[in-house]
Amino acid sequence: MKKIYLFIALLFCVTILSAQDEEVVYHDSDEEFKTIFGGKKVGGYGGLGFGYSRIEDKHAIIFDARGGVILGHSFAIGFGGVGFINDYEYNQALNREVSLVGGYGGIFAEPIIFPRSRVHLSFPVLFGIGGAAYTSWVKDDRDYTQENDVEETAVFMIIEPGVELEFNLTKFMRLAGFFSYRYTSDLDLTSVKPDALVNYTIGARFKFGKF
Repeated sequence: MKKIYLFIALLFCVTILSAQDEEVVYHDSDEEFKTIFGGKKVGGYGGLGFGYSRIEDKHAIIFDARGGVILGHSFAIGFGGVGFINDYEYNQALNREVSLVGGYGGIFAEPIIFPRSRVHLSFPVLFGIGGAAYTSWVKDDRDYTQENDVEETAVFMIIEPGVELEFNLTKFMRLAGFFSYRYTSDLDLTSVKPDALVNYTIGARFKFGKF
């Protein structure tokens, strides 16, 4: 938890510093004042991403979507959702192939450093809640069908800080390579380790909008 608090403190400092790069001076009745996020400049974006992770010590595929508003070019806030599935493996007790699948979502905050540069950094953090399901399946070769069952389910809380290297492809499109790390509450599943979801994700994300 100390690492999380340290990251949040660093995130706050980065937000202030990045906002100073975008500050705008307004004049009202011959008095000057400066705003943290650049006054009335408001944009927004929607994004789709995919990535690779390790879940329960197995290969996993991650896919996500997010959307939010951008304040003063330098700070984004909105909602995001993530889905995941890891490799199937044989469970002798169930006599079936099993896998851990699920998803999570919540609010994200994203300071953006030097957003006008062709290549720049951002530091998104997602806070939310999710669900995981321990699923099994068996294939019937006689009629080429597949039977799936949910063996157990669990709910968890999550915080996922990350860093993105963004490329301004056009005025309305960005490509970002990202690295993030999931911290979750313990999973209450008898067949899965409590910290099965705690791990990194690396991937790419496309963003479309008014930046």
